[in-house]
Amino acid sequence: MPNIHEDGYRSAVLGDRRRQVAPTDPATMYARGGIAARVIDIPADLAVSRGVEIKGGEEERVQGELERLNAMGALADAIRWSSLDGAAALMLLTDTGTLDEPLPDNVGTITEIRVVEYSQLSVAPGGYYDDPQLPTYGQPEYYHVRPLITGNSAGAGYFVVHESRLLPVPGEPLPARLKVGATVPWAGRPSADAAYRTISRYERALKLSLEVLKRKQQAVHKMKGLADLIQGGQEAMVRKRVDLVDEVRSLLNGVAVDAEDDYTVYDLNLTGIKDLIAEFQVAVSADSGIPVTALFMRSAGGLNNTGEHDTDNLYDMVEGIQRTRAQPALERLVDAIVRQSGIQAPAEWSIRWPSLWTPTEKEQAEIRATNAKAERDEAEARRAYVDMGVVSEREMRDYAEREGLYGLEAIGDG
Repeated sequence: MPNIHEDGYRSAVLGDRRRQVAPTDPATMYARGGIAARVIDIPADLAVSRGVEIKGGEEERVQGELERLNAMGALADAIRWSSLDGAAALMLLTDTGTLDEPLPDNVGTITEIRVVEYSQLSVAPGGYYDDPQLPTYGQPEYYHVRPLITGNSAGAGYFVVHESRLLPVPGEPLPARLKVGATVPWAGRPSADAAYRTISRYERALKLSLEVLKRKQQAVHKMKGLADLIQGGQEAMVRKRVDLVDEVRSLLNGVAVDAEDDYTVYDLNLTGIKDLIAEFQVAVSADSGIPVTALFMRSAGGLNNTGEHDTDNLYDMVEGIQRTRAQPALERLVDAIVRQSGIQAPAEWSIRWPSLWTPTEKEQAEIRATNAKAERDEAEARRAYVDMGVVSEREMRDYAEREGLYGLEAIGDG
């Protein structure tokens, strides 16, 4: 039996075709867009989609400053890159002092907020608070920030930034023992890691599904003397014969082969591929925490399934990001804003994240109907108390005025 070299057979059948390797670097995968970008963008954009409400003091002025600085856009990017890399930060640029100096009590004006990626950050050598009497003992005081140069993510050189001007936005929680060796001690776990591994498997499944579709009608060309031709170095001629048969079949929906050759087409069964792809989508959803309905723009599956619980789960996850990852940085930002010249710092202020849930017109009508029924039941109960003599009509009116019920207002003494 003739000895056939694998490279000769590959050259004869495949020609110059080569297998393409998919990127595995998270930043490169994100830059390609698609599902890899959506698992990062959806939580970040949704977290800031309703903005925030500042309660106390000159809240309108503070809201105006947040808009002037595009704080929500910068915060969304910081959440985005911390999900991708495990950490990011907001850097405050002011017209008072330099970046390596502590932020003063009177800030002057915050001129800009810049987002700093994890790859740019490191604690300056010896740049930790070393006074045991301070509550910040052992925490970073000075950071090195490497500027990004177009076309070169490593950058050249660095500049020093005091920690009061750098607002950390960490990734997902990570045990302290796994942070050893991290360039910043507050870095967390990139939430993209698990999702991106599953996305890679999902994309391979899609690619294999396309290959199955291509081979739904698999052609088998039995060529007389194939082994002898390859052994004789006639790979180019074999390739030419194969291409010629495929070309004729594409043009005429038929083939012409030598009488001693054989050409057969087999029809493959595609049952189960759709269900398999759906399971890969569920796996991506599970690892990213984003429902299939939102991530893949699919309608909710199953009888009587409206997708309401999927939305609730997504909102719960995003609210967790708001509270644990975005809130600390936002509180420090608002604190810096109220210390600016021309803004009277309130004695107390708080940050409120508006609800992500928006009721439909039908739901609003149902809420109004429920509230109206509750008010009617309360009014009937109060009337019963008056009829039983538990309280007088005067006492009930005084109560209604104090509570502002039915449009009544209590009249002041003076």
